Amino acid sequence: MSETHRSVHPDDELLIDFLTGHCLGGESRSIEQRIADDGQFARRGEKISRLLKLLDNCDAAELSEELIARTTAAVESAARTRALLEAEAAQRRPIYRSATFGLKELWVAAALLFLVAIILLPSFRHAGKLAMDQACQAQTGQIGAALTKYANDHNDILPALSAEDAAWLPDGPASVRYSNSRNLWNLVRSQYAKVDVFQCPADGSRHTIETAKMTAMPDFPAREFIGYSYHNGVNSRPLRLSGTVAKVASAMAILADRTPVFAGGRFNRDQLDCANSSNHSRRGQAVLFLDMHTAWANCAKVGFDGDNIWLVQGVSNYLGTERPASETDSFLLPSFIEDHN
Repeated sequence: MSETHRSVHPDDELLIDFLTGHCLGGESRSIEQRIADDGQFARRGEKISRLLKLLDNCDAAELSEELIARTTAAVESAARTRALLEAEAAQRRPIYRSATFGLKELWVAAALLFLVAIILLPSFRHAGKLAMDQACQAQTGQIGAALTKYANDHNDILPALSAEDAAWLPDGPASVRYSNSRNLWNLVRSQYAKVDVFQCPADGSRHTIETAKMTAMPDFPAREFIGYSYHNGVNSRPLRLSGTVAKVASAMAILADRTPVFAGGRFNRDQLDCANSSNHSRRGQAVLFLDMHTAWANCAKVGFDGDNIWLVQGVSNYLGTERPASETDSFLLPSFIEDHN
């Protein structure tokens, strides 16, 4: 092996394991501390994270074994042809000799790189998805911090409109309709959180709003600005950080990636069976609980006592006026509806 060959930097291996969730708890905390203390290490981690996100956006289908075999055969055939042409040219011009690598060596190297890329691409794509999931989970934690600050300034009460007869779907039977996203908008308008915190990293884009316009706006300006579903704060009792429900706060889900049950502002009956959010290609969702810890869930039944966080307990038909069946019933509403008062 050439002395000029560069091996993988040990910090890169460490950071890839950390970003793809392959570190144990103690090792993960050690890496987090190093990221906080070591600027160069943190910048290396940011570069690797961006690379993983770029690979995750690559939607190329995995190649079949037959296609790999045909491609390899074509590369080898082309390499043989090139070698014959090179030999013939050398006989006609014996005085000229190339000082560089021969075409055969270059083609073999290219074929090997191609095959390595085919083998590793699925792994890198999977690693990129894991990194995106972790970034989303970290972002729900930021929303949790903003909710805590808000509650501390409002007698432990989380943002809620609590209009008794309001509907939270555009076609709801009530005369008054509210988008539940207004409750989260209070965090932006009152400067408890920035607007981009509410846009899921998996969406791949960031939308901004001029600060001067925020105070006059009653809600997020459009659906793409809000990618998370929040506990029903339209026609149910506001949640408190203290009180009886605090006893089950670690199991009480209050926010998660966008609900699939009411996607598009309407009830989707075919999504009743423990469906996952579309934010992460149905792999799962990042969930925030009342005690403000976050978790990645591969199923919607992660509320208190196995409660489905998208639905009201015991209800399978929705008009847009339903509310939680009890204090411990997590019911995460659509993130945004277009038609509301």
